[in-house]
Amino acid sequence: MKTLLKLSLLFCCLIGFAQENTVTQTVERTESIKPLRIGARLGIPNIITANVEYVTPLLDNRVAATLDYMTLSQTVDDVSIKYSNFEIGTNVYLKSTGKGLYASLTYFSFNSDGDFGDVDFDDGSNGDGKAKIDFSTVNFKVGAKLGRTFYFRAEAGYGFGKIPEYVLVKSNSSNATTVEEVPEIPGLGSSGTLVFNIGIGFAFL
Repeated sequence: MKTLLKLSLLFCCLIGFAQENTVTQTVERTESIKPLRIGARLGIPNIITANVEYVTPLLDNRVAATLDYMTLSQTVDDVSIKYSNFEIGTNVYLKSTGKGLYASLTYFSFNSDGDFGDVDFDDGSNGDGKAKIDFSTVNFKVGAKLGRTFYFRAEAGYGFGKIPEYVLVKSNSSNATTVEEVPEIPGLGSSGTLVFNIGIGFAFL
């Protein structure tokens, strides 16, 4: 009887230790995730963006919400473009640690105003003009996040959407118009765009 009692006490102690160890590991793993990440990314088609990611508790800390935004100006083939890009979606990590390999599904929007110089309009006049160059894509990507507090990440994939090949240019001084080809941008095609970017950032909380 005493032997049975001792074994019962030992069994209860082992169960208690196992439960305490499991809780401790869960807390440590949750704390190590650092769910709020803020950084910057460089690549195509978004050139450069500020990025925010937050890892949610969904699917055992595998699902993260992600947001990118940036406003910039640049000149491509003598066309000055002021543009903003916006991307929102989700990253699904393969592991519950909130880092490593992941799959990504996002919506990307590109909106811009282009200033064209020395344009030959359809009525025979010549001058400066303006045009809008807008498109959006649904992006499928695979990526990897390496590091905890300070991290590096890389993504590659493809964005599906209708990319304009021509834009209507309107004269700045009259009602004249003409159609111009969109300046060639690496990775962009009429049915979509290659997606590739690298980034760095810091994780908080």
